[in-house]
Amino acid sequence: MIERDYALQPIKPTLDGEPNYEDHPINPWPTWSLANGYYRDHDVRQQTYRSVFAGGCGVTYGHHAIWQFCGAHYSPINHADRLWTEALDRPGAMQIGYLRRLMESRPYFSRIPDQSILVDNPTERGSHMRATRDIEGRYALIYTPLVQPITVTLDWVADAQARAWWYNPRTGGASLIGGFAACGTATFSPPFDGPDWVLVLDAVSAEFGRPGEG
Repeated sequence: MIERDYALQPIKPTLDGEPNYEDHPINPWPTWSLANGYYRDHDVRQQTYRSVFAGGCGVTYGHHAIWQFCGAHYSPINHADRLWTEALDRPGAMQIGYLRRLMESRPYFSRIPDQSILVDNPTERGSHMRATRDIEGRYALIYTPLVQPITVTLDWVADAQARAWWYNPRTGGASLIGGFAACGTATFSPPFDGPDWVLVLDAVSAEFGRPGEG
């Protein structure tokens, strides 16, 4: 939906206002059972990173127990599994801030969605990747919801040399992969301790710092 709205002319800001709420029951209507499970922090990250990378100017975070203030004064609605006071420290509530830090650590207003830099992208919803990059060729960000290889073209890089990082959306930490010639294509395999990662590619001449900092 973000991709569709972004393609409308003239281009206008589009915001994902209600992606997966953390700890919301999955497919609760018309009936629900524990077998369906709940959306947890990984589900939140998948939806928020994909929405922003697809062209969203931002995204909101929601928690199923907090919107209803589930607790002593308000009985659970729609299978809430905890009190709202317990939900304040849920992992997704912290991790949404790591997304903001990542986006603000690179020039924001020159960013565009660009799936064309992905050489191969799984079509299954659970493994679908999303790419965004700087229109001036200074950086690119690719989100993968699973530990799977990412193959990208490098003709968009505005430099002969590039630098790659893995950004951990669960902790907000980043680890340097290294430098390489910005030509042809390159394949990057995420660390095994996933499930999800963000591949950050920088033009060396841009002199950006560690993703998520500064």
